[in-house]
Amino acid sequence: MDSNDQFLPEYGVRVFLVEDNPEHAFIAVTVGEASEVIVAENADEAVGLIGQFTDQDRPDLMLVDLRLPENGGFSVLSAARQHEPCAQVPTFVITSSLYDKDIAQSYELGASAVLCKPLSRGSLREELVRIGKLPPSSSPTRISSTH
Repeated sequence: MDSNDQFLPEYGVRVFLVEDNPEHAFIAVTVGEASEVIVAENADEAVGLIGQFTDQDRPDLMLVDLRLPENGGFSVLSAARQHEPCAQVPTFVITSSLYDKDIAQSYELGASAVLCKPLSRGSLREELVRIGKLPPSSSPTRISSTH
């Protein structure tokens, strides 16, 4: 990965959030480095926006609710992978579904991670570090013991 592939906090992060429940839109603000959040409230709107993204204005990260009506989350993942400017954009699926089939299909369609709701800022940051889009935290890791 070259340095151009990493988020540059001084410039911010462009996040594309696909979420049909306004109460869950809080997810976007958990990305502390976000300078711009583009929101689509349904699969049709999301697919339309994906088709308009270019190499110059594509998002840095996509957050997709899997449980959009009519299996819409899967259609959004598919559209993102088929549209060249978005094909390599890290995409996190956010879901309350724990069905192995849903998780497997999400990864087959190119998801970088599948995160369970309710999503915390910590779990989102951890995944961004895991895929190399944020530097590891400089704070010491806490280890707990259950002795």
